[in-house]
Amino acid sequence: MGNLFTRIRRMGLVILVGICLIVYVALGFIYFQQGPKQKDLTQQITKTSIIVAKQLPSAAKLQAEYQAVNQALAPLPVPDVLKKIVGIARESGIDVTPDSGKFNIPPLGSPASRKIGDTSYQVLSINGIRAQADYEDIRAFISDLDSGATMETLALKKVSYSWVEVNYEGEEAARRAEFREVISAVAALMDGNALTEIPNPESYDTGDATNYMGDDPDTEEVIEGFPDITTTAAEKGYSGNATPMDGYLLYQHDKISTDNTTQFETVDYMSVLTTGYYYTCEPDGTVRQFDGPNIFTATEYLGSEPTKIETVVSLNVELYAKP
Repeated sequence: MGNLFTRIRRMGLVILVGICLIVYVALGFIYFQQGPKQKDLTQQITKTSIIVAKQLPSAAKLQAEYQAVNQALAPLPVPDVLKKIVGIARESGIDVTPDSGKFNIPPLGSPASRKIGDTSYQVLSINGIRAQADYEDIRAFISDLDSGATMETLALKKVSYSWVEVNYEGEEAARRAEFREVISAVAALMDGNALTEIPNPESYDTGDATNYMGDDPDTEEVIEGFPDITTTAAEKGYSGNATPMDGYLLYQHDKISTDNTTQFETVDYMSVLTTGYYYTCEPDGTVRQFDGPNIFTATEYLGSEPTKIETVVSLNVELYAKP
C-alpha cells in the first residue's frame, strides 16, 4: 500500500507539472497573438489622434464654402458659357480665331431639367465641340474641362480623337523651306563632287554659322562661302593653269572636271548668294540652322519638315446648375 501511494503521488506530480506546462504554453501563445493586435491598435490610435488633433473648420469657413458651391451652381447665360469654354481653349494654346477653322462650338439648345437623388438640376448639354491643335495643347484643354479647374460644375461626357496632317504657314513655312533647300544643296554638292566627307566644313565646333552660300564679290578682302571655303583648288584635284575658286560652295562653286583635271566649270547648287538664316555643316553633311552667326547666343531650329500632325478632338460636355 505504501508503494501504491508513492506511485500515485508521483503520477499526480507529473500530471500537475503537465497541466502547468500546458497553461504556460497557452498563455505564451495568447501573448504572441496579442503582439500584432497591440501594434495594429497602437497605429489606429495614432491615426485617430492625428485626425482629432486637426482643427475643425470654422463656421465662417463652412459658410463660405457653401456659398461658393451655390455660386458655382448658379445658372450662367449661354453667351457666358461659350465665352468661358473659348477662354479655356485659348489659354490652352488652341487657335480659336474663326478664320483658322481649328475651334468650333455648335449652336446650343436649352437646359433640360434632371433630378439626381433628391435634387433637381438644370443641365446644359454641349455636344460636338471640335478643337484642333498640337497634342499637348489639346491635352491641356481636356484636362481643364475634366478637372473643373475653370468651370467646376462642368462634366466631360465623351471624347473622341483623330489626327490630321497640316502644312506649316507663314514665316515658319519659309524657314523650313530654306532649311530643306540648304540640306538638299549640300547633298547635291557632295554627290556631284564624289565626296564621302566635306574636307574643311564650317562646323558647329567653330562657334560660327554663316548665311553666305558663296563668296561675295563686293568684299574682295574677305572670303565667304558654305560649307567649305578652305580646301584649295589643288586639293580638289585641279592641275591646270587657271585660278578656280577654292572650297566647296553652294553658290558659284568651281567644280573640277573628273575627266580632265585642267578644266573646271562653275556650278550653282543654290540660286542665291545669301540666305535668311545661318548654317553650320559637319563633315558627313549634317546641316544645322540658326537665327544668327554666333551659335552660342543664337537660337537653333530643329525642324525642316513641311507638314506636322495635329490632334483633332470632339467633345461632349454637360454643365450643371440649380434652377
